[in-house]
Amino acid sequence: MAQKKESDTLRQRKHAQQEFLRLKKMQSGELDAGPKPSEVAVPLTFGEKLKNIWYHDKFALSAIAIIIVAITLLCVQCATKTVYDATVIVFTHTITGEPNCQKMGEYLTPHCPDLNGDGEININVVNCSINPKDKSDYSYTNRSKVQSMLATEASALLFITDKDSYEYLMSLSKEISLFEGEPLQFEEDFYEFCVDESGFFDTPKDLQISCRTIKGAAIEKDKNVDKYYSQAQAILDGLKNKN
Repeated sequence: MAQKKESDTLRQRKHAQQEFLRLKKMQSGELDAGPKPSEVAVPLTFGEKLKNIWYHDKFALSAIAIIIVAITLLCVQCATKTVYDATVIVFTHTITGEPNCQKMGEYLTPHCPDLNGDGEININVVNCSINPKDKSDYSYTNRSKVQSMLATEASALLFITDKDSYEYLMSLSKEISLFEGEPLQFEEDFYEFCVDESGFFDTPKDLQISCRTIKGAAIEKDKNVDKYYSQAQAILDGLKNKN
């Protein structure tokens, strides 16, 4: 029994000496001490992982978020965008307010066919009214817009004009008559209806509506021009026969 106890004591001394020698070697650099306790990786919590991702990738994540928002807004706008059945150009030599133009579209709506078949009638009235004495960029832009639509926009066949602006447009074409027949004059109820309720703009008097000539024009080649023309004629017929 005494011999066994002595043997255990020797083993403990021997182990202590080995540990002492190992510690000396670590201190002298002869033996790798291994990582410090503070350097040992500790599993991160879910919240810590999120913070770590945001810290390293916040710019990329922000860019992705902006792209997602932009795509969402674009989809919403496309889904809610008004699909117009007709386009009417207002080109007068008196400045006409946007509210008045909107009312003009509403006035024409009962006579407009549902061209796109969505169960609603929506007329896009493009305001290109100018003051002919004005030489500003606004006047130049509206003149250019009218000429561009005359040349390229097959859906824009109806033009609301006054006498002076009508003569100006007719002077643009030397080879063919720009409009068919004689302009249709609006009756008094048109001016009573097309009122800017704010009172800021007045609807010009002596307005008329005309249909573009298709034959011989560049828009004649548009594959949809026949249906646009039929629609324009339906609106004009409705105005003529409304009483």
